[in-house]
Amino acid sequence: MRKFFEKYQPRYIFLGSLFLAAAVVWFAVFHFENDRLVVAFLNVGQGDAILINTSGDQQILIDGGPNKQVLAELSKVMPFYDRSIDAIILTHPHQDHVGGLVEVLKRYDVDFVFDSGDGASLAEFAEFNKLIKEKNMKEVKVRRGMRILLGGGAYFDVLLPDVFLDSENQHQNMVVGRLTYGNTCFLLTGDMEREQEFKILNDDIDCDVLKVGHHGSKTSSSESFLKAVSPEIAVIQVGAKNRYGHPYQAVLERLSASVAQVFRTDVSGAVIMESDGRDIIVK
Repeated sequence: MRKFFEKYQPRYIFLGSLFLAAAVVWFAVFHFENDRLVVAFLNVGQGDAILINTSGDQQILIDGGPNKQVLAELSKVMPFYDRSIDAIILTHPHQDHVGGLVEVLKRYDVDFVFDSGDGASLAEFAEFNKLIKEKNMKEVKVRRGMRILLGGGAYFDVLLPDVFLDSENQHQNMVVGRLTYGNTCFLLTGDMEREQEFKILNDDIDCDVLKVGHHGSKTSSSESFLKAVSPEIAVIQVGAKNRYGHPYQAVLERLSASVAQVFRTDVSGAVIMESDGRDIIVK
């Protein structure tokens, strides 16, 4: 898809498929639209990678797992000839989220990169930033209150971070957001822990689907948070027999007590969902 870039007005940027103004980012729709949003929770081992395909045929990749395994997973859910991704969202610069994105940037044409602006000494993160500059991608630092209009009626509301914190713990500046399409909602949490859960408890986080924070670690998925989200479906992205003991047994028990369906990528492989704006089905 051809892109155009020009300065529109002070504090406004028009990018053909992205319009940034008043904390709103817009992917303009230039494709024939069907009525389905597809969200694929990819099986990348011990890490996160989520591919969103909108009804306007925009593709957004949230995180990329730890390594090039994400490429094999993308090949299962994207046409073999498709070598472009409209946008990448990096929740935070840890190896199990950014490592695979380096491989994606090397092999795919990517127009926009959204992140919190947090830095890390990780070699893969340095390579990630180097590729963004070398390939002239548009980088947007996100904050709470920003809405990213993805196309086809889908949008991503940024819930966190609210302010940037100078901390060695990159979880403090985690990108957390609510993906909405019609009357359906996905809460996408990265490695969110209890401290971040508390920050958004009073937000509208009641969603159909919860991407369980931090691979189901004991520092996530508090009872009060699960009650506020009240999901019908939960997905844990986790590696088989990982050295961290994820998912934590107490978290599994809390989920089984309050969520109708719980999926694990180490057990089920990639979990692919479709929404028509009214209902969500697991394929």
